[in-house]
Amino acid sequence: MKSIGESLFRLERAGTPAPKPTLQRVNAKAIGLQESWFRDAIFAEPELVVGPCRMAGRIPADEAWLPWRIETNFGSGPIDVLLISSHGRVGIVETKLSYNPQKRREVVAQVLDYALSLQESDREDLPELPDHPAAPLEEDLIECLNAGRFLLVIAGDALDPRALRLSQSMLARHLTSEWDLAMVDLNLYRTSADDNHLYLVPELLGTVLSDLRQVVRVVVEGESPKARVMVDKIVHEDERTGRYNKLKSVDELLAAIETNHPRQVSVARSLVEQMQRTAAQSNGRLTFGLQSTSASLYHESPNGPRRFLTLRADGGFRVVLQYLREAGLEDVIDVVVAAVAPAITIQRDDRAASTRYTVANEAALLEVVNRVGAMDA
Repeated sequence: MKSIGESLFRLERAGTPAPKPTLQRVNAKAIGLQESWFRDAIFAEPELVVGPCRMAGRIPADEAWLPWRIETNFGSGPIDVLLISSHGRVGIVETKLSYNPQKRREVVAQVLDYALSLQESDREDLPELPDHPAAPLEEDLIECLNAGRFLLVIAGDALDPRALRLSQSMLARHLTSEWDLAMVDLNLYRTSADDNHLYLVPELLGTVLSDLRQVVRVVVEGESPKARVMVDKIVHEDERTGRYNKLKSVDELLAAIETNHPRQVSVARSLVEQMQRTAAQSNGRLTFGLQSTSASLYHESPNGPRRFLTLRADGGFRVVLQYLREAGLEDVIDVVVAAVAPAITIQRDDRAASTRYTVANEAALLEVVNRVGAMDA
């Protein structure tokens, strides 16, 4: 049963309101629309499916989404629409119309199968990033791809919200992936006098958000070397807000560096500690945060914190100007470019630049962090 009216009403602002039904809701089958029509509409304007998720607080306000590819196949069949976000997340959109006989379980299973195939793909299997100011950095795309940080969308003209219950149970089978799933109805309206012009009203039916938090309890019974593994899933409301930060502590980051780059771990520790001190002394201008493979400094902006300095577990130290530029922080870009020189060479029009942190350049990079902390002070 639909939760949106059959008509859209027109009213005059002045005088006594006298609503008049102007637009009538129709279904795709009645006017001969195919799934490809919805697919092309979403590719032309991703906000048709992303906008309702953002308004419901399911997508960060500063995360822009771009069309990427149509009918892309990673081994489980062609994905209707592939999207990419400014944060590096990949969007998988599957369009399904009410007259399609496919069962609810099959629709959900299909989009999850697409996600699984995508997560098993390598970066070279994916298309080139769009040539757009809001396109993500390669490193962010790779990080999201490795973590399975996807937005899955089922879109249609009259979806069955009961599929959300199926989605929740099926997503639970993939506890190590950060898949979010949304169901969006694209309600069609038209006037009785004009069959050619259609009006779309997106409606978010619901979402299923991933939850990676779990406790694994290993129980050894008797003297047998066999162990019984029990998985207890514990969810706390405060944990949901931090689910994009895969690392729980700086110690986890340093442990990863010590495993792969043991000669750099002492340098990494010094730099991270300096980044934390710099953020703490910035009167709120800068914040320190962890992602799944990195630690970063963020600069405040009207649209939220923007990452600009990153220490990565792969041994890289990176300055990022793209996100500052997207937020209109042109004056901050000038200061950052000056602050990182000569340790890192970057032009103000560049997206990003990096170097490796080593014992040889430790002092220079510590000075970079110090100068960054002094900007705008």
